[in-house]
Amino acid sequence: ALCFAQALSTADVTDPDANYLPTGGAAYISSHSSLEKLPFGSNDEFSDSPALEFHYHVYFFQNNEQSTADAQRLRQGIVDAVKRGEFVAVCHGVDESVLPGFNSTSDVPPVNMGPMGPHPAGSFEVWVPVEHLGLATSFMMLNRGETSLLLHPLTRHCVEDHSGRIMWMGVPFNIDRTVLAVDEASCDSPQYPELGLGYSSPTATPF
Repeated sequence: ALCFAQALSTADVTDPDANYLPTGGAAYISSHSSLEKLPFGSNDEFSDSPALEFHYHVYFFQNNEQSTADAQRLRQGIVDAVKRGEFVAVCHGVDESVLPGFNSTSDVPPVNMGPMGPHPAGSFEVWVPVEHLGLATSFMMLNRGETSLLLHPLTRHCVEDHSGRIMWMGVPFNIDRTVLAVDEASCDSPQYPELGLGYSSPTATPF
């Protein structure tokens, strides 16, 4: 505690422009481990405008009836909340009767009853635009039950989006990042432009 106090006394904590020189692991771009060091100063390789669209991935044990039922309960709860107008989100079960103006039902991923892509267990995807992220996140916190939820942004760097930028609710799963492409063309693109939200908002920063 004494050493910490001495360190604080010698630091200029009032200058918001004081140079921050990270050391050790903090000198690298991401919090995830890499086979090779990422040199400090290369952060521009992952520069992105503010994230305006996000994915929740809800994980469950597909061979466990109770876990599967819990996930389906959450999914139906999301659909019902969207229909009531509490927030805007898109998952399996959302169509134009639930979300007026939505006409991309065929593009909505189904519920995966097993591993699919980087996802190691049963799962389903929930797209949320930044305009509704707060209310959707509150709903997830209060209603997720025993499911595990991964939240990540949609940017031009999908590997980074699924590693250093992820957030979890519940017990984390180890996803398979080997199936993710590094090149920008293969990353998640902005979704559901007819809703005029996220990257499709008239005032949005270009993706």
